[in-house]
Amino acid sequence: MSGSGREITPDRRAWLVGEVQAWTALGLLSGDQASGLLGLYEDAPRREAARRDDRASAAVMGLGALLIGLAVFTAVAFNWSELPREARIALIFLTLGGTYVGAWLLRYRAGARTTSDVVAFLGCLFYGAAIALIAQMFNFNVDRPDGLWWWGVGVLPFALTLGTWPLHALTVATLAYYVGSSTFLDVFASRGWLRGFAQTSWSIPLVVGLGLAWAYRAKSRSVLSLYVALGTWWLVLQPMGWRLDAAPIYWVGLVGSLLLLLAECHPREGGMGIPYRFFGVLLVGGVLLPLSTYAANSAMSGEILPTPLAIESAAAVVLAAALLIFAAERDRRRDGGDGSLASRLLGAPGRLFPTAMLGFFAALGFWHAIFAEPITTTIAANAAMASLAIWLTIVGAREDRGRPFAAGVAYFLLWAIARYIDLFSGFGGMPGAALMFLACGGALVAASLIWRRLKEVRHVPA
Repeated sequence: MSGSGREITPDRRAWLVGEVQAWTALGLLSGDQASGLLGLYEDAPRREAARRDDRASAAVMGLGALLIGLAVFTAVAFNWSELPREARIALIFLTLGGTYVGAWLLRYRAGARTTSDVVAFLGCLFYGAAIALIAQMFNFNVDRPDGLWWWGVGVLPFALTLGTWPLHALTVATLAYYVGSSTFLDVFASRGWLRGFAQTSWSIPLVVGLGLAWAYRAKSRSVLSLYVALGTWWLVLQPMGWRLDAAPIYWVGLVGSLLLLLAECHPREGGMGIPYRFFGVLLVGGVLLPLSTYAANSAMSGEILPTPLAIESAAAVVLAAALLIFAAERDRRRDGGDGSLASRLLGAPGRLFPTAMLGFFAALGFWHAIFAEPITTTIAANAAMASLAIWLTIVGAREDRGRPFAAGVAYFLLWAIARYIDLFSGFGGMPGAALMFLACGGALVAASLIWRRLKEVRHVPA
């Protein structure tokens, strides 16, 4: 029965072990029944421990390979300029070929999988260096980000085949730097619209899609986080890449809301929606901080243009609608096809808050662009900050996870400190600080009591 694949958190399993022992002592369960009952859930903690061990081993392996690669680069660079061009090219390809052949032999002939992964990672580092060295020998401009694109795309097949975290991280890091460089350095401005579209618009989503497919198939949350980060980075920079919006603050909030919605469309089991929620909270919470201050909204008055905002909002609404319909249809099929699609759309309360946040950013952006009234934007953003903090605590209680609950409490405390600096420090002084700290302290004590009560309800039989 241990292969049932049932998921349980460590604290719940600790409670279950105590209860099973009590039931066995009372004679309600036999020893075999108790072992069989606990066996239903024994795999989840072991899988989590194994994932932690794999991540730690992968991090150490990647760091060691990086240091070895730096040592080789330094040794070669010492006498590199003294070698003729033909010798340099031969050395580059011999090094690449020898490294990859060595990794293959170690993996499939010697059975040394870990060592093979280290050597393969070294080969991918050498591949990136080879791009720069060959470009330099033939007088190409090595400052352009094109080489990083070729490096990341070249490492991707190794990452998908070998499946090690350092290779996935190397792919994501190089392509993320490429996306940022091609946007901020404006390198494609002189190369035509079609050229910029071909390089910035299709390649990164394709890579992200392949990486996400691999992560879902392997059920690897750490790898999923890497490609969610890359896709989020690419999405956030799109208005700037298309010369649509130089400071897309509301677009960042819309993307964050979409990520929160994606997280809520995942089943709670397995935790594959957590990376989406993490980056969604970072974007939404980060954008609300400046929007909650009157000074920032006053400075942005007249700077928010309705036309780019309309395009951004329309894109976000279309993506959200497609996502909601897809999730509702998937839920309907998983539950046996009962109920209409409309009832499924309305029957998922967890998705209401992300959807409301998406509508909030769209409406607030248009209000700010058309009326340019800072006070309304400031009040609305403060209400949204408090709502986000409350929602995070609800998510933590709903999923019985301490991190979302703690994040909600911490965000509420951050909001309180920001409001004291913004409002009370100028005229409230010590009485204002006392009032703010009293309100925050009372709210934190209430949150702690609510959390304790919810834990008791979940873990103590009625």
